[in-house]
Amino acid sequence: MISRTGWVTLIALDLRSGLMSIAEQSFDLVISDLMLPDSTDGRTIAKIREAAPDVTIAAISAGGGNNTASSLLECAKLDGAEFLLQKPFSQERLEVLLTEVADRLRSGQRRPHVLVLDPSRTLRRICETGLKDQDFRVTSEANLLEALNHIDVLDLDAVVTQVDIDSKNGQELVTLMREVFPGVAIIALSDKGDSEVARRAWLKTLEAGADVALPKPFAPDELVRAVRSGMALAASAFLEAARRSA
Repeated sequence: MISRTGWVTLIALDLRSGLMSIAEQSFDLVISDLMLPDSTDGRTIAKIREAAPDVTIAAISAGGGNNTASSLLECAKLDGAEFLLQKPFSQERLEVLLTEVADRLRSGQRRPHVLVLDPSRTLRRICETGLKDQDFRVTSEANLLEALNHIDVLDLDAVVTQVDIDSKNGQELVTLMREVFPGVAIIALSDKGDSEVARRAWLKTLEAGADVALPKPFAPDELVRAVRSGMALAASAFLEAARRSA
């Protein structure tokens, strides 16, 4: 699949031979399964990162929604994986990854990636415009189910999402996103104002795992500040949780 894109590739069948190749020559990208025949302890990515501190790493995962899969993703992110290819993946999905890696190699930088979730196309466009003006990469979808079919859960920094704070479903949505997007900031949007009922509902949303609660309507600069604040909070919490579990 990779050869169709014009990239020059080298294939290794196990971690040992892959690390030998890394020691002998430089690579722009390493794509590795999280579990290899000679590396089944969940630390495959850490071993590659140790051998090649500056290389871009994409992890391949069998997917799944159980706790084991979630833990493996968290571990892969902490160990240095920047992308995820969830099996089975398409040629299109692979090409999206390779295009982003090539863009980073050309520019020498990585732009923060934000996912905007809202049923309103107008609001998605407003968020997308405001964030892109501040050099964020933006993906927008109507709902989480559609987003999970396209988004790379490791190549993501923040989620801006509509939340119904009068419904238990809103809290459950935030809890679910906290599980499937390890270390990602969650910025919850709502139509509610400043009433006491709204404040109590916002508190429940934050307790469910949102990093920032942003009431609508909001100005573009307020959204940008919320995303940046959420990213800082989420990164700190992710690293602290990893430290406690180590």
